[in-house]
Amino acid sequence: MFLALSVSLNFSRTAEKFFVTQPSLSKAIRDLEEELGLKLFERSTRNVRLTAAGERLAVVARDVVGEFDAGLQRLQSHAQREIRQLSVAALPSLASVLLPAVCASLEERFGAPHITIRDCSNAASIDHLANHRVDFSLGSVAPSHPELHYEEVLRDRFVLLSAGALRRRVGASRTLDELTALPLISMTDASTAMRYMSAAYLQRGMEFRPCMQFDQVGTIAGFVRQGLGVAVLPYLGMMPLLDQRGMRVSEISDGPIRSVGIVTRRRGPLSEIAEHATRAVRTVAGQLIERHAGLVLAPSRSLPH
Repeated sequence: MFLALSVSLNFSRTAEKFFVTQPSLSKAIRDLEEELGLKLFERSTRNVRLTAAGERLAVVARDVVGEFDAGLQRLQSHAQREIRQLSVAALPSLASVLLPAVCASLEERFGAPHITIRDCSNAASIDHLANHRVDFSLGSVAPSHPELHYEEVLRDRFVLLSAGALRRRVGASRTLDELTALPLISMTDASTAMRYMSAAYLQRGMEFRPCMQFDQVGTIAGFVRQGLGVAVLPYLGMMPLLDQRGMRVSEISDGPIRSVGIVTRRRGPLSEIAEHATRAVRTVAGQLIERHAGLVLAPSRSLPH
């Protein structure tokens, strides 16, 4: 109000601008003068003018108000960027199959959002979520963390990938017992895929012992393509390899079924962009279930959350 009055030099017009009465404005200026111990305006029946102290304060006030306005603009700009920021953690096999279409949906809805995808192990993705480094994660094992919620969106079967002479040896379908005669290639022991297979064999009183193990699906594909072994992977993890010539997918008729779901924190709502992203994940999951019937399955309604 002081700054506006220093420009207008009219109590009546300044009071109208701030929707206050003229006596209220006069009192506010007197209170300011008393607090500073300075006379800011010379008043007469005909006009109002700034004192020398008032002119100096007007310079300071313009700087303060200007910096305040600039700060608000920076804050608003930062808030706008925050609205369009999303961070997701996911297993690489889920990130490569589920998230491209999700990100395309976000581009259409939010223009040019800033998206960070951490493709990592299941344990690492849960750690990122629990420590607020991501908005949500995509995992294949329901976490036991009490602060996290798991929503299953689909399930996929484990399958075999073979090439060359091993294609004929594997055939269209195999049982778990029959796999023991094949040169199997799997992910490493730290992977959820390995844990699913190990658990399936332990239920039979057997140990799952592949011939070779690798961290990366691309490495597995190279060894399979050379006919050095038969890969055992979840179907979604196999999908990026299906367009490679000479590869064959075979069913494991009694093999394990992997759960795939969205993991969120129980406390606090998702941001608008994260909420949109989770809806898009459910949509893409439904499309995969329809497109790959028998290998990608609908979520189990009995799965505890």
